[in-house]
Amino acid sequence: MDMLTHLDVAPSTLADFQPGDSLFATPREVYHGRGAGLRAAPVGGVARRAAELLSEASDRPAAPVLLGLLPFDPGRPAQLLVPDVLHRMSAPRALPPSGPTSVLGCTEHPSGAAYEQGVRDVLARMALDPTLRKVVLARTLRIALEQPADLRRILGRLWLHNPAGYTYAVPLDGGECFVGASPELLVRREGRRVTLHPLAGTAARHPDPGIDAHGARALLDSPKDLREHAVVIEAIETVLRPLCRTLDIPARPSLTATARLWHLGTPISGELADPAIGALDLALALHPTPAVCGLPAAAARQAIAQTEPFERGYFAGAVGWCDAQGDGAWSVAIRCAHAAGRELTLYAGAGIVPGSVPEQERIETGNKLRTILDALDLDSTP
Repeated sequence: MDMLTHLDVAPSTLADFQPGDSLFATPREVYHGRGAGLRAAPVGGVARRAAELLSEASDRPAAPVLLGLLPFDPGRPAQLLVPDVLHRMSAPRALPPSGPTSVLGCTEHPSGAAYEQGVRDVLARMALDPTLRKVVLARTLRIALEQPADLRRILGRLWLHNPAGYTYAVPLDGGECFVGASPELLVRREGRRVTLHPLAGTAARHPDPGIDAHGARALLDSPKDLREHAVVIEAIETVLRPLCRTLDIPARPSLTATARLWHLGTPISGELADPAIGALDLALALHPTPAVCGLPAAAARQAIAQTEPFERGYFAGAVGWCDAQGDGAWSVAIRCAHAAGRELTLYAGAGIVPGSVPEQERIETGNKLRTILDALDLDSTP
């Protein structure tokens, strides 16, 4: 089937989600794709290959849209697809019913103690090399399920709990899927207008409103978190300033809330100098930001490779959409899980800067893992 369908509303979007489908939902639009007759997994040349796929689909009745997933490591293959059938819609009117999740076991990798040691190792590197200003160190949680993951249920709960975020599902080879609900907009491009909302600096939410408000104020005044955030904004400005005719960056970050966390965020907007620069071009230029890698990027990558005992894959990559006109939106691929049969691998990272406390960084990663754990209706936090 190669007809592209556009819908204005979707009262049962997630109830219709099937294994192999693709999804990218923002607060403004929802793309739900089925089939991928036009698909590629390029290593390098991602923008060129995306343009080729969109060109191949140009004779369809409606303008084609490409959905994509970029890996953390550019030496790994990206996932690009133009769905055979694409529903474009507003936010869902209904969600699929929830059911119990049967878990056989959970395995932390690395363990909490090993992660804290990794933080100490990174801090020691920084003490020896003051030019290494930030390293994002991650860990994983592997969950063994009694049955294959119910992606409809997971996506439905992610969408329900994170309406202001970016809920996504990208099918992978072998029936596997990469899913998540990111709070962070990497970049949106509409004509010449560019918007971003980078996040860095985190505090846990609290059910008591007074304690929650106090935690939010403390985050806004935290020297450690403000330093971590400033590194991200500085790097983004370095990339965007030469590409933009105008660029508006607030002097101080503001608060962004999710169901579980407070983040420091800075809404950035600008006007491109060259209208030929598309959303995917911008995503590739910005990725990975220091929010998921570190600064300087090369030294941070080396520290990550020598400290993390696993491959990141698509965690801390980018996920989103673009069209042949260059418009599109890409989010940072965090708050995520790799679904492979009866196993889910969850990922979470924390930004390590001078002054970081290993135990607090471990707790932060545990709070971030809660996004997917809540979608599974699981209570324990590693």
